Amino acid sequence: MPGYPHRDSTLELLDAAERAGTDFVELGVPFSDPLADGPVIQNAAQRSIENGITPVKVLEVVAEFRKRSNLPIILMGYMNSFLNGIHDHVYSRMSSSGADGVIIPDLSLEESAEIKKEIEEVGMSLVLLIAPTSEDQRIKRIDESTSDFSYCVSVTGVTGARKNLVSKEVTDFLSRVRTLSNKPYVVGFGISTPETAREISQYADGIVVGSALLQRVAAAPAGEEAGSAYEFLKSLRDSINRSPRG
Repeated sequence: MPGYPHRDSTLELLDAAERAGTDFVELGVPFSDPLADGPVIQNAAQRSIENGITPVKVLEVVAEFRKRSNLPIILMGYMNSFLNGIHDHVYSRMSSSGADGVIIPDLSLEESAEIKKEIEEVGMSLVLLIAPTSEDQRIKRIDESTSDFSYCVSVTGVTGARKNLVSKEVTDFLSRVRTLSNKPYVVGFGISTPETAREISQYADGIVVGSALLQRVAAAPAGEEAGSAYEFLKSLRDSINRSPRG
């Protein structure tokens, strides 16, 4: 979350994520009325807003980071933030800043075709969500409609670290997505430990960790946020590398 915990924290945290072996970063666009975010990310978004971060400021952060890194960045935000916060030529402005893709939780599959066209025309990727409640035919349609890969929501509900994520229900869901999809998919919502990351990585092409990372950053002593983020993300990277899939 740009501007969290401090207004100028983001670039240092992005550097730490890259050093730790992160494959890409999901950068949140703070919004006051989120749909899919739990308490941890809601709090981070509110702090970000209080620190003066706007959707346009997020693009400025991306552009600044692009001067020193090619690490892929996917912007995660809500339609109202994009349309009212960035206004005209929203997706071309994202692309010009250096963003590589977009996740829009309140964009339904049925309304995604035109927006996908706009996003892909400027060289970015639209990442669509697959829920555990999605029926087989809908999973196939999402797989066809997402640009390069899908984002599987491991549980129904909002984001947040969970202690007991790996269950037969979750692994059955991810195995079903594997059978029905032609494109890769990542999984998020609840991953918080190296052990869980390693287990889940056997059923997906990538994992997404948000709330647990923000909790580590929030708990770190002042000035040590980036170091704490690095240690946590490196522990996940190392654990995944030891999994059967590598």
